[in-house]
Amino acid sequence: MPNLVKAYISCAALRHNVEVLKAAAAGAPLCAVVKANAYGHGATLVADALAGMGLAFWGVATIAEALELRKHDVREPVLLLRPLGLYEAVHDTEETIDSILEADIRPTIVSAEGIRLLAQRAAHRRKVARVHLKVDTGMGRNGCPAADAVELALSLRAIPFLELEGIYSHFASADEQVLDSARRQQVVFQDVLERIAARGVRIPIRHLANSGAIFNLPEARLDMVRPGIALYGYGGKYIRGSERLRPSLRLEAPIIMTKWIPAGETCGYGRTFAAQRKTRIGLLPLGYADGYDRRWSNAGQVSIQGRLIPVIGRVSMDLTIIDLTDAPDAVVGSPVCVISDCREDPHSVESMAERLDTIPHEITCALGSRVARVLTA
Repeated sequence: MPNLVKAYISCAALRHNVEVLKAAAAGAPLCAVVKANAYGHGATLVADALAGMGLAFWGVATIAEALELRKHDVREPVLLLRPLGLYEAVHDTEETIDSILEADIRPTIVSAEGIRLLAQRAAHRRKVARVHLKVDTGMGRNGCPAADAVELALSLRAIPFLELEGIYSHFASADEQVLDSARRQQVVFQDVLERIAARGVRIPIRHLANSGAIFNLPEARLDMVRPGIALYGYGGKYIRGSERLRPSLRLEAPIIMTKWIPAGETCGYGRTFAAQRKTRIGLLPLGYADGYDRRWSNAGQVSIQGRLIPVIGRVSMDLTIIDLTDAPDAVVGSPVCVISDCREDPHSVESMAERLDTIPHEITCALGSRVARVLTA
C-alpha cells in the first residue's frame, strides 16, 4: 500500500535557494548540508534536485548518511561533520575508517586520538585521507580547543597518507539580532588561522559561515560556506536577506473518513474536544509518529483549497481529526495541506515553528519514515 501522506519537495525552490545563497556568498563555494535526511526533505531527492549546480561539497553527520550519497552516485566531496574517534565503539572504529577511506569521505578531526586512528588505517590501506580540522571557537561542543589547533594541524601535515584539506568552526549565534558573540568567535578563528600560517602550514579550505552567517557576516565567508536550513528555504527574522528564499516543502494528506457528530459529543483521546454544534469531522492519516506535533491538538490549522480548517481533539499517533463542518465540498480523498509552502500561511514551516516556540529545523526534521518524499518540478 502506498504512503498516503506525502511531502512534496520543490526542485525549483531548492535550485532558486542555491542561486540566492551563491549570490549572498559572493563567490564562495557552497557545501550543501544534507544531514538528518536533508533536514527531513530527503537527502537523495535533494541531491537529484541540485545536480549540476556546481556545489563544492556535501555535508553530513554520519557515515551512513555519507555512504547513502555515494551509493546514489554523488561524486562531489562529502564532509563528515561528526568528528572521528569520539562516538564509535572501539570494535567499530576500523570498519568505520575503512568505509571512509574506501568511499573517499572527508572526516572531521578534533583530537590526537582521531589522528592516530585515521593514520593507522590509512597507512594500512595505503590510501590518502583528506581531513578537515574542527576548532571550537565558542560553541562549546565537539571542536578541538583553539589552543590545541596549531599542534594538531602540524601533526596532520607531518603524517603520511593524511592531507589537511580544510579547517573550520561553527557559529553558535550568527542568526540573532546582536552579533557580538559571533564576531568574537570569528576573531578566535582568525587568530588560529594566523598562528597556523605562521608555522608554515597552508590549508586550502577555511570555512566558518553557516546559513545565518552567509547573510549576516560577509567577512566570515572565507573559502567555503555551509548552508543548512537556508538551503531548504527557511531563514529567520534576523537573517538579513533570507526573505528571498523559497520554502521547498509542502505536506499533504488525504481525508480518509468523514462523519457527523451531534452537539455535545466528544472526539479523540481524553475527550478534549466537545462539539458546540452538529459537527462534520474528517480523519487524516497522520499523527505524531509522522512528525505532526501533539501540541497541535485543538490548536493546529490545515487547509483545503486555500480555506483554513481547524484541528480538533488530540493529535494521536496515527490520526488527526479536523472540523469539516464549514467545508462541505471536502470528501474522502480530498487532499489536505498540513504544512504550507507559502511563508505567510499560519501552517507554514516558519509560522508553525514560531507558534511552538521552536525553530524550522525541528518542524521539518520531525517528518517520519511513513511520509513519502516526492520531488516536484
